[in-house]
Amino acid sequence: MPQPATGRQGIDLRTTFFVLDWTLNFTRTTVIIDGQVHDVPWGQHFFHLEPGRHEVQVSYRYLRASHAGKAAITVDVAEGEVVPVSYRAPLSVLVAFRRGTLAAQPATRRDLTSDQPG
Repeated sequence: MPQPATGRQGIDLRTTFFVLDWTLNFTRTTVIIDGQVHDVPWGQHFFHLEPGRHEVQVSYRYLRASHAGKAAITVDVAEGEVVPVSYRAPLSVLVAFRRGTLAAQPATRRDLTSDQPG
């Protein structure tokens, strides 16, 4: 996994769905971080965040459901860390009322001493 660039901290969110649910290609995900709404396409997105605890929620709009596959997690971001977070929609759009899977992996941290000459 690539190391974060200098001054980069926050979450690196990857959203996916089961490949046979091709109709989701025509939707976008709704990412809510600490109450701030982001409407983004499926895929990988970086969100710069200040150090601290953050509430992350991901869902998508499907037919009449405005928050299909809704899942939430609390993520702790330390200074200089990028926390990888992944979201996977329910296995089928037929069960879009079920929760998706949202999980955080161990954070990557920039080594502050490696930037200094020998």
